[in-house]
Amino acid sequence: MNVLIPKSRRPKFAVKVTIHDLANIPLVSGFVFVRWHLQDSARGDARGRTDKVPIKDHKAIWNYEREIARVRMVIEKDGMLSDKHVVFEVVSEYSGEKVELGTLQLNMAEFVKEKPTGRRYLLHESKINSTIKITLDCRQLSGDASFSTPPLSSGQVFGGITGVIAEQKEKDDPLHVPSQLIVANQATPSLYRKTLTASWQRQDGELPAEECIEDIFAGGDGWAKDSDGLSRGRRLTEDLLYPDLAGTVPGAGVDLKRKNGEIMGWAERHDLRSWTVAR
Repeated sequence: MNVLIPKSRRPKFAVKVTIHDLANIPLVSGFVFVRWHLQDSARGDARGRTDKVPIKDHKAIWNYEREIARVRMVIEKDGMLSDKHVVFEVVSEYSGEKVELGTLQLNMAEFVKEKPTGRRYLLHESKINSTIKITLDCRQLSGDASFSTPPLSSGQVFGGITGVIAEQKEKDDPLHVPSQLIVANQATPSLYRKTLTASWQRQDGELPAEECIEDIFAGGDGWAKDSDGLSRGRRLTEDLLYPDLAGTVPGAGVDLKRKNGEIMGWAERHDLRSWTVAR
């Protein structure tokens, strides 16, 4: 960084890095960890790594937090905040063998004026479709605050739905089902990105868009759960499979009985067998 640039044009930030989880891992066992570092910085607080956590249900969860105390950026002559990148490397480990699953590079300058939100990203340089959820919280400590920031790059997958799937209500349409493609200003190459916006009127049993996406990434079916812990989709399936039963499936907290009051033997007895193995 050029020391001849006035300090007022070199604002200082504290950046909190949160690595939440890695989803859609095509592995059933092993461990995963993330290494990260701030480019062009040798300071100890500008690099780190998460713990190794086991893969469970094709997902790894860390909720790792680390704050970088002093990050200097430069306000260019055009008033734009200069780029400052943080790099993440996702590594899997199984039987002592380490394999890099992919990398991700984020520009901190894009997040300076953004509300801290967990966003999902597809891994780069990767042969898999895993997504990593990361939050960058940038807080200005000193320097001139009169600057503009680069737009969020197209590497974003889901920004808590905000920014990618944004809720917009059109009063002229009672169903509120707009589908609109927003293309940024084509005068700047970095703005060549497309954003899909959609909203809809939720029905009973449906989750808000953001919660629906998070539920699917967590292995659910995108529906809200009822008092028995079953989603609407699961409930409909059970009703189709067992149309004459009252209650829920075994293990859900309610004993199954036929609607005429008869007790189901297989729901009350655990020693029923349909076959035996001859010795």
